[in-house]
Amino acid sequence: MKSGRNYERRMSRRKFFADVALTAGLAVIPPATGLQADGETQQPMIVLKPGEFYFRVDGKPSFLLGRNPTGWQVEQFEPLLKWAAESGERIVRIHLTNGIAPSAPAGEVDESWALKWDRVFDMAAQNALHVLPVSGVWADWNDGSKGEPWHRWDKNPFNAALGGPARQPVELLRNSPCRQLWLQWLRKLVARWQVRPNILGWEIFSELNLVTGSSEGDALGFVNEAAQVIHSTDNLRRPVTASLSGIEDWPRLSRSSAIDFIHIHPYADVPRFHGNLDATILESVRERLTQYHKPVFIGECGLCSRFGPDSLAMSPRADVGIRHAIWASAVSGAMNGRMLWWEDGYDQYSRVDLRTKYKDASAPVARFVRGVDFTGFKPVTVGESADLKGAALGNERMIIGWFRDADCAAPDWPVRHTENRTIKLAVPGAAPNWSTEFCETGSGEASGRLACRRRDREVVISLPSFEGSIAFKMFAG
Repeated sequence: MKSGRNYERRMSRRKFFADVALTAGLAVIPPATGLQADGETQQPMIVLKPGEFYFRVDGKPSFLLGRNPTGWQVEQFEPLLKWAAESGERIVRIHLTNGIAPSAPAGEVDESWALKWDRVFDMAAQNALHVLPVSGVWADWNDGSKGEPWHRWDKNPFNAALGGPARQPVELLRNSPCRQLWLQWLRKLVARWQVRPNILGWEIFSELNLVTGSSEGDALGFVNEAAQVIHSTDNLRRPVTASLSGIEDWPRLSRSSAIDFIHIHPYADVPRFHGNLDATILESVRERLTQYHKPVFIGECGLCSRFGPDSLAMSPRADVGIRHAIWASAVSGAMNGRMLWWEDGYDQYSRVDLRTKYKDASAPVARFVRGVDFTGFKPVTVGESADLKGAALGNERMIIGWFRDADCAAPDWPVRHTENRTIKLAVPGAAPNWSTEFCETGSGEASGRLACRRRDREVVISLPSFEGSIAFKMFAG
C-alpha cells in the first residue's frame, strides 16, 4: 500500500505542475516526483520564462553547468552522471542514437532501446540531473560524399536500400514521406518521456547543416513542423531547440519562433581563435546575443572538433585551456557551460581516457556561481588590455568577471606569476561605491576583498597577483 500511495502522490504532483505550466505559459520541469517509490531525489523547479536569458532554478535565473555523457552500455553512464552531480552540474545532453542505437524499422520505437534510455534517465534523476534528449544526429543522415567522418547513412533504417522511405538523407528535411514517418517516431518518444520531470527540453536535431544536401530553407521547415509536434505532445510545453555544427549560423532558423533558445557548438580549431576555446566561446555567444536577443545555449564544445592523437586535446597542458573555457562560459552571457564533447565521454570511442582527467573540472565554477542571481545580467564593457583576456557580466547591483594572462594561451598555456594588472569596467547603474571579492580559479573560493569607487561611469580594479587567471564578484554599495 505504501508504494501505491506514493504513486498517487507523484501523479497528483505531476498534474499540479502541468496545470501551472499550461496556465502560465511556461516551460517547467517540476521537482523530481521520484521515478522510484522509495529514496526519491528532490530536484529544483527549473523554468525557462519567455523573454529571459537564463533558466530559473527555484525562481532564480541561474547559470547551469553540464556535460555530454555517452556509452554503448547503460552502465557506462553511471560514473559520468555521478561526476556531474558531484561537480555541481545540473544538466546532461544525450544523443539518443549515439552509443545505444535503435534497431527497429523506420518509424517504430525500438522498445528494448527505449527501456535502456529509461534507465539512463532514471539514473540522471537519482543524481538530480535534468536531461536534454537529442532526437536526431547528423551522422545518421550523412552519406560521406563530402568526406565527413563517422557517417552512418548506410545503416539508417530510413534508407531505401534498407527498406526505408528515403533515397537521399535530405528527404528528412523536406516535405516527404520520410519526414512524416520520422515525426511520427518523434511524437512517440515525446509522449513516452514528457511525463518525466527531469526532461529539460527537447533538441530536435544535432548539426542540421551536416545532413547531406541540407539547406537553410529545408531545415527551417523541418524544425518548424517538429516543434509543432513536440508542443502538441508535451503537456508541459518545455523549450525546443536545434543546432548547427560549430559556430555556423542560419539566420532564419535562429530567428524562428520554433527555436526557444539558440544552440551553438564552439570548437577552438577555427583558425581565427588559434586553439583558444575561451575566446571562441566569448565571441560566439556575444555575437548571437547581440544579433538575435535570444538565450544562447552551449550544446557542445572542445579544443578540437576532430579528435586524433595529434589534436590539441592531447596537448600536455590542454587542461589549462579547458578550465579557461569553463570560466569564460560563466561570464559570456550563455545560459550554461562546460558541455565538453570528447572530454565528457566520447573519448571512449577513440580508446583514450580524457573523461577521468576532467571529471571535476567544472567544480570551481559551480562553487563560484552558486547562489548568484543572474536576473538582468548582461555583458559589461571592459577596457581593452594587451595583458589580459576575459570578460565581465552583470547588472546595476552585481558584476562577475574572469580574466587570464594574455600569454596563458594555446598551444602551450604557460602559467606565470602575474601582478600589477588593472581592469577598467563601464559599470551599469549609478551606485558610486563597489566592493570586489576576488576568487581563486583553481577552487572558486574567495581570496580577498577590495573597495572600489566609481569615477566617470567607470570602476578601475587593481588585481591582486595571480597565476594563470583570476575571477571576481563586485557588489554595489
